[in-house]
Amino acid sequence: MKKTFIFLCASMVLQATASFATTNEPVKENVVYNTTTSNETATKWEFYSAHEDPSPELLEGITSNKYSKRVSYFYNLFKDTYVVKEEVVPGDPTRRTVIRKPEIYNAVKSIEKALNKSVKKHEISEKESEQLFYHVLKVSLAAIDSESDSFEESLDAHRKDTKALLALFQQVNLKDLY
Repeated sequence: MKKTFIFLCASMVLQATASFATTNEPVKENVVYNTTTSNETATKWEFYSAHEDPSPELLEGITSNKYSKRVSYFYNLFKDTYVVKEEVVPGDPTRRTVIRKPEIYNAVKSIEKALNKSVKKHEISEKESEQLFYHVLKVSLAAIDSESDSFEESLDAHRKDTKALLALFQQVNLKDLY
């Protein structure tokens, strides 16, 4: 009975693939055309953001050298969320560092370096750099708890080009969870 059932399923699959392969209609693919103007970016991904802007009380305790206190708060949250130290063996004092979603982590670090270089070369202002980096941090914090496989694959494919990485982060729409 079991062999008959398996044989029946296999023959149905073979017949379905054979009939699909012999159809005369062209296969329609899902093609997304960019219909936006150059000032707008097309939204490709959508993540839910659970992180709100910090209260003034939280911002008082933050010291920052490079960024505003708000961006520094999210940067510290990013580091705490993505970099996890865990015990190798219970009871053993040695710990290993695990980076959650390394494609996103590496992209954020690469964008941070590129923005710092652009500010030093006076290509963009510090305020514009902070706004861009703030959005990148918010997206990365929202992506940690989301299904972001296609986003991570796109980041991995463009890991050498920081402008493309920044453009990918700009294509993410953040929805407030609350």
